[in-house]
Amino acid sequence: MIREDFLQYLWGQHLLPTAPLSLSNGERLDILSYGETNPYGGPDFFNARLRIGKLQWAGNVELHTASSQWYAHHHEEDPAYGNVILHVVWEHDVEVFDFQQNIIPTLELKTIISPDLVEKYTHLQQSQASFIPCEKQINTLSNHLITNWLDHLYTERLKEKAQPIFELLQQTQQDWEAVFFLRLLSSFGGNINGEAFWEAGKQLPFSVIRKQMHNLTQLEALLMGQLRLLEATDINCPYYRSLQQEYQYLVHKYTLPPALFKVQFAKLRPPNFPTIRLAQIAALYHEELSLFNRCMSLDSYEQALDLFVKITPSPYWKNHFSFGKESKESSKRITPAQIANLWINTIIPMQYAFAHSRGKDTLADCKAKMRAPPP
Repeated sequence: MIREDFLQYLWGQHLLPTAPLSLSNGERLDILSYGETNPYGGPDFFNARLRIGKLQWAGNVELHTASSQWYAHHHEEDPAYGNVILHVVWEHDVEVFDFQQNIIPTLELKTIISPDLVEKYTHLQQSQASFIPCEKQINTLSNHLITNWLDHLYTERLKEKAQPIFELLQQTQQDWEAVFFLRLLSSFGGNINGEAFWEAGKQLPFSVIRKQMHNLTQLEALLMGQLRLLEATDINCPYYRSLQQEYQYLVHKYTLPPALFKVQFAKLRPPNFPTIRLAQIAALYHEELSLFNRCMSLDSYEQALDLFVKITPSPYWKNHFSFGKESKESSKRITPAQIANLWINTIIPMQYAFAHSRGKDTLADCKAKMRAPPP
């Protein structure tokens, strides 16, 4: 039986046939960019680029073993899947629509993937006796070969993470700070809310963030409001009401689009609640007015730790994890684990892409930073 991780493998490793592909409706499909793996909640890959017929599309890709799983997972009700431009399935058994009733193009794989590839993957998956299938062969490889292989992996990882940065630059008129803001949002959102943070960030012009950096309350209001955390009418809390008022004022002032994406609290520990993560981001931009430049000049994880760990959200969050529910006082600073994740997956790739755009070869330097694990 075909599993979804096989489809993830095919798409993530770019193993689809190079010949022109056809969608379920017969239209020609050309894959210009497979996009980037999404480790958070939402579609499986984001920032893909496709040509369908004569039109080019940019957006997200969702994978399922059968088309009908789209409805089994209730994606048709979720705005987070509104930017899916391609549904990749092993078997196409039903047409699917997004939450706005737009039909989603579908690519069926079972007729175009080699049976030999399916057999090899199945064999690897069934190799349960070893920790990894090639475990017994590792001792036959020279240290030189392993070192070169690891170096290649670091290079591949950096370039893979840099590619969507370059694509985002085209969408933001070469605004590096705006791109960095989106990458930070995605990282702070984590596995559960990364996609919602990302999509809300794309709706919120970074020019607005720039103008409000000196006002922490308004920064919080913007972020909380765009993620629909200020819609409750039964929270009797002065701070909450002040954020609601600020947000309504800012929506009117900047003609902001309606908020579409809701966050989730389920399965999250309180320190990882979206309210806390958004409060941290607001404090970060309020306290570090030149955040992008500071991050581009960081030489080590220790420097990143010094920069981020001192950031303190507004006083309200000292004894709250969510609105209207007081809790025991605790620190809501950005944790070393968060900072390590930011350093490896957001800051170093951004440094590489930023230097590359200016004709500087920092590949070796960035790989060295990735090799030096946080303590």
